Amino acid sequence: MNWLQKNNYIVVLFIAFVVIVGILLITDNGKTTYEQIEIQHGDTLWTLAEHYRGDMKPQEWINLVQLENHLNNEIIIAGQVITIPIAEDSHYIAQNKMNEDSHSIEVASKDQ
Repeated sequence: MNWLQKNNYIVVLFIAFVVIVGILLITDNGKTTYEQIEIQHGDTLWTLAEHYRGDMKPQEWINLVQLENHLNNEIIIAGQVITIPIAEDSHYIAQNKMNEDSHSIEVASKDQ
């Protein structure tokens, strides 16, 4: 115990570690996945938010996309590839998965 009192920095580091782990466990509900999409002509962050945000508020979703992609504003360009969060309860419909032998569509939607 005497050694621990002389080395206060270890106590501070341990407390900081516990706080960081606690914050991560509290904020990550595990219901959001990330996917890269290519921006199409006419897409805006607001229209994408309507499709992918689920129960998140649109502005919250947009802020998360901006943070994830290091965007300074809401401007996106056709052909740009961005990483977006897809909530478990979003209305995300289809992503075309192609291989040499067949074509398939992957559908993700929450049953209501």
